[in-house]
Amino acid sequence: MFLIFALITLLGALSVAFQKNLVVAGLCMVITFFGVAGLYLLLANPVAAALQIIVYSGAIVVLLLFVIMLLSAHEEEDAQSVHSVQRWGSVAAALALAAGVVKVVLSSGFLRGAASGPAPANMNLERVGTALFAEHLVAFEAVGLLLLAAMIGAVTLVKKDL
Repeated sequence: MFLIFALITLLGALSVAFQKNLVVAGLCMVITFFGVAGLYLLLANPVAAALQIIVYSGAIVVLLLFVIMLLSAHEEEDAQSVHSVQRWGSVAAALALAAGVVKVVLSSGFLRGAASGPAPANMNLERVGTALFAEHLVAFEAVGLLLLAAMIGAVTLVKKDL
């Protein structure tokens, strides 16, 4: 089951990276988020899986697609020239990032199994809600205001005749 969700996530992410149409890339991002939610379910964390689907697949992708449609960014310009230095530099950076990720995973205790110690407390929606709306209420409201300000800024940049 892990391989199925990992392949869904990987193929969705590759589709996002290599898709030329931004709207289709946004929809491929939804597939990626569903694959990640499946991985969370395999890790026995249904709260994180539900939040992944609700927050990312729902709100963030809708916001992204709304901004793409608002800015009319679905019409892309043709590249002026091929920049081989940028292409090889990005390949080298991606390989360095992948090597760093492999090194971190191999040096952690993840592959050897969980370290003996106290088991983490079970996550449930009541604990998430309490933490979000009691302990982190100011940060939650600040993020909402920041998203609202960004959306108003995008509208004013595009629609000059308001």
